[in-house]
Amino acid sequence: MRRRQRPPQPFAVSYVPIAADGSLDQCLTITNNTEVSVMPTLRFRPHNMYGMELPHVTTRGVNGSHAGCAVLPVGGSLRDILRFDGQGSDQVRHVQVELAGAEEIDHPALEHDVTAVMIDLDQKATADPDQFWGIGIVNANPFGVTLRISLVALEERVRRDQPRQVTEAVTLQEDIDMASESNHVVWLPDDVRGQFHDVVHHLVPPTYA
Repeated sequence: MRRRQRPPQPFAVSYVPIAADGSLDQCLTITNNTEVSVMPTLRFRPHNMYGMELPHVTTRGVNGSHAGCAVLPVGGSLRDILRFDGQGSDQVRHVQVELAGAEEIDHPALEHDVTAVMIDLDQKATADPDQFWGIGIVNANPFGVTLRISLVALEERVRRDQPRQVTEAVTLQEDIDMASESNHVVWLPDDVRGQFHDVVHHLVPPTYA
């Protein structure tokens, strides 16, 4: 007798406290398996490595998943970097996630991921904060999108088994409208050099014409 496959959950969530590939730690990913695009609002309950809840820790997402700020396209994923503040914030190793709400929004499914990376003066991708002169953005989709970008500063890594926490996140003052199948560079002020370690972005309701 064949076992029936269970249908996928409407929203699947994964959390990685320490990235193995050198990317940002404390990464939450929520995948939309429904047939509509949404703007989810998430609630978090952080736990330590022993599974004990940390009630004095406040959790926020750099991309605003705690406040319903980001678009999660149909069939797509939303990536957010979590920030923990309060007593025990350095002990978080697991996060229990609750979907507090999901506002439906008219947004097409992405055919290609929209990318935003740190670039140097030659417009080449860089991971060196001292060579961080701008942000290179690519939208390969056959329709326009609007995205919100934040610059992220990280604490020094103390131990390899200790997640690297976000110490500062600065969101660009204006959202970026990207035409279909386009690329764009946002050049940054000189005082940004050496201050930030990465950029993160998320889709917002489109404002393009």
